Amino acid sequence: MQFLQAFTKKQDPVQENDKKPEVLFEEEGETAWDMLLENDETEEFLKKQRKMQDKRTLPTIDHSQIQYEPFRKDLYIPCKELTNLEYEELQQMREDVGDIKVRGKRCPAPILNWYQCGLSDKMLGVLDKKQFKGPFAIQSQAIPAIMAGRDVIGIAETGSGKTLAYLLPMFRHILDQRPLQDGDGPIALILAPTRELAFQIYAEAKSFCKHLNLRCVCVYGGSGVSTQLSDLKRGAEIVVCTPGRMIDVLCLSNSKITNLRRVTYLVIDEADRMFDMGFEPQISKIVENTRPDRQTVMFSATFPRSVEKLAKQILVKPVEIVVGGRNKTCDTIDQFVEVVEEDEKFNRLLEILEEWVGNGSILIFVERHDEADELFKDLIKEGYECLVLHGGHDQVDRDFTISDFKKGEKTLMVATSLAARGLDIKQLNLVINYRCPNHMEDYIHRIGRTGRAGNKGTAITFITKEEKKYAWELIKVLEASNQDISEDLLDLSLEFKQMVDSGEAKPYRSRGFRGKGFKFTGEEKEKVKESRKKSKKDYVFSDSDTDVSDVEDSKPLKKSEMTIADFIKDPKIKAAAMSAAQTAAKAAIMSGNSHNALNAAKEAIELIVLQMKNQPTPEESLENVLKIRDEWAAKVAESTGKVFVELDINDYPLSARTRVMSRDYLNTINDLTGCSVSVRGTYVDPSKKTGIGQRRIHLFIEGPSKLHCNNARNEIKRFLEDLSPSLAITY
Repeated sequence: MQFLQAFTKKQDPVQENDKKPEVLFEEEGETAWDMLLENDETEEFLKKQRKMQDKRTLPTIDHSQIQYEPFRKDLYIPCKELTNLEYEELQQMREDVGDIKVRGKRCPAPILNWYQCGLSDKMLGVLDKKQFKGPFAIQSQAIPAIMAGRDVIGIAETGSGKTLAYLLPMFRHILDQRPLQDGDGPIALILAPTRELAFQIYAEAKSFCKHLNLRCVCVYGGSGVSTQLSDLKRGAEIVVCTPGRMIDVLCLSNSKITNLRRVTYLVIDEADRMFDMGFEPQISKIVENTRPDRQTVMFSATFPRSVEKLAKQILVKPVEIVVGGRNKTCDTIDQFVEVVEEDEKFNRLLEILEEWVGNGSILIFVERHDEADELFKDLIKEGYECLVLHGGHDQVDRDFTISDFKKGEKTLMVATSLAARGLDIKQLNLVINYRCPNHMEDYIHRIGRTGRAGNKGTAITFITKEEKKYAWELIKVLEASNQDISEDLLDLSLEFKQMVDSGEAKPYRSRGFRGKGFKFTGEEKEKVKESRKKSKKDYVFSDSDTDVSDVEDSKPLKKSEMTIADFIKDPKIKAAAMSAAQTAAKAAIMSGNSHNALNAAKEAIELIVLQMKNQPTPEESLENVLKIRDEWAAKVAESTGKVFVELDINDYPLSARTRVMSRDYLNTINDLTGCSVSVRGTYVDPSKKTGIGQRRIHLFIEGPSKLHCNNARNEIKRFLEDLSPSLAITY
C-alpha cells in the first residue's frame, strides 16, 4: 500500500495494542464516489425523496384526448428520369448504385445525385462546402424513401453515410411545418445509444442548422444539465439525445421544460444496440409519448432478426433497405486475424506499431477498463504517446480525449467498445483488436472505425487458443467479406469443433449484445432495493438515488457487519473520511489508474482511522490526508510524464467564470498551449469558510511540461482579469 506507507513515514506510528476498527470491503467491483447518505435524515427529507421518486416516472399519454395538428409526410417529387421505370430497370439501377436490396411495397427509385432530392440551395451549398460530391448507396435509396413519408429500416456497413441519410429528409420535414411557438417541444427527435455518438450527430446537424435558421440541442448524461435545460426552454426544432437523460428531462416540472407533442419525425440510430443493450423500455416510454402518426426511421450497421421483429412493432409498414449484407463488413477494409499466445501478444503489438506509427491514426480495442489502463501504461513505458478511453472516465475527460484524437494531436488510442459505435475519425488507418470480440456485431462495429467513406483501412485481430470458441464467428465474417482466412485460424476453429463433438466443450452461439433492460415491475424494484442495501454495506458509500425505505427500515448492525463509517461516530470526521476517499479515488483515475481507484479510497479512509487518536481535530486529520494524497498523485503524474497545475477561479464574477468554463474557450486554450483544462470543485461564497474536505471551484490544467501548464494558466488568468479588472487576483 504505497499511499499508506507514504503517510506513515510522516506520522507517529499507532501503538500495536491499540484496537483498530474492522474494515469490510469487497475486493472487486466499482462504485460511484458519492458522499455517504446519513442514516439520521429528517422525515421532511424522506418525504421529498418520495415525491422525487414519483416524478421520475414518465406518465402515459392518452392520445385520443389530444387534438394534434396535421402535417405532411410525403414531400418527395421524383424527377422524370426516375419515374415509370420497369421492374428490371429498377433492380438493375439498385444493383449498379451499390448492391441495394429493398423489402416493402412502393419504394421510390434511388437517386443518382443531390439535385434529384429536392433540396434547397442552402442545403446544396453546405453539401458542396463539405465536398460531398454524390450520395452513397444507403443515402441514394433511403433519402427518397423517407422524403416520401415512409417508415424506414436502414441497414448498411459502417462509414457509409447513414447519418446524412436521415438528416437531409429531416430538414425538409421540419421546414415544411409552422415555426415553433412558446411552449412547443421539438419537431424531430434523434435517439442514440452513447453520449459520444449523440454529440457527433449533433455536430453534423449543427453544420446545416446555422444555414437553415434551425436550432439543435444535444441532451445526454455525464455533463451539466443546466445548459441543456436552458437551451430546451428557449426552444429547438431538433433534439439529439440518449434515452435515459431524455426521460429525466421530460419528468422535470411535469414536462414544462420540453414535451414531445410536436414530434413528428423520430430517429433511432444504432437501433440494434439501442434495443439489445436494454434500452427497449426507455425507447418504448418515449415512443408512447409521441403522436401515433409520426414518421419513424431506424438505422444501424447490423440488424439481427430478433431485433428486427421488435422494431417492426413501432414502425408502420416499413421499407427495409439493406446495402451489401445484413451483417457484413466494409469492402474497403483489409482484415487479418492472427493466432497468438497470450504472453506474446504485447510484443506482437509493438512490432505492428513500429511499422504503422506515423501512417495515420491507430485505434486499439480491449475488453475491460482495467485492460485499457494497463495497456495504456505499458505503451507509455515503451515511449508511445497515446490516449485511453473507457466508461470509467468523466464525460469531460472523454470529450477531450476524443477531441484530441480527432484533431490528430495524438494518433494512438486504447479504448473499450465504447469507441466502437458511430465515431467518425478521419485518417484512422488501422484498428487492432488486442482482445478478440466475443460476438460478430461488436467485431463489425470495431473494425468499422476505419475504411470509412470509401477510404482504405486495415484491421488486425489477435485471437488466443483460450478464445478458440470465437474462431468460427470470425471465419463467417471473413468469408462474407471475401477476405483471406489463415490456416492457423481454420485449425483453431476445427480444434474447438472437435472439443464440442467429444463433449469437452459446449457449442458457442453468438447472440450479439445481450442486455435485457428494466421492465419497471415491482419484482425488479425489490431486486434493485436489495442490491442497493448490499452495495451500501459492502462499499460504505451510498448513491444519491437510495430508496427512502432503505433508510427507514435500517436496523442496527452487528459488530462483525460494521464498516469504517459505522465506527466513526463524529459526523464531521465521517464526512472528512468520505471526502478524502472520494478525492483519492479521483486522483487515481486522473493519473490513469482507474482500476486502483477503489484501493485508493480504502487507503484514504484507513488513514483517517489510524490518525483519529493522534490528531486533535478532524480538520488537521483531513489536512494531512489531502497533503499526502497530493504528494502521491504528483509522484504518479511525474512517473507517467504528466504535469498539472491548478487555478482558483472561485472569487471571479459569475460572468467571467462562465466564459472561461465554456467548451469553446477551453478548446481554444488546448489549441494554443497543448494543455487540457477541466473544471473541478464547487462554488463557495467568499464570505463563508470552506467546509471540511471541500474544494473551491478551480481549473485543473494538465500538459506535457510545467512550462506548457504555466503558459496556459497565465493565459487564462489574463483573460479573467480582462473580464473583471476590479478583481485582479494574484497567485
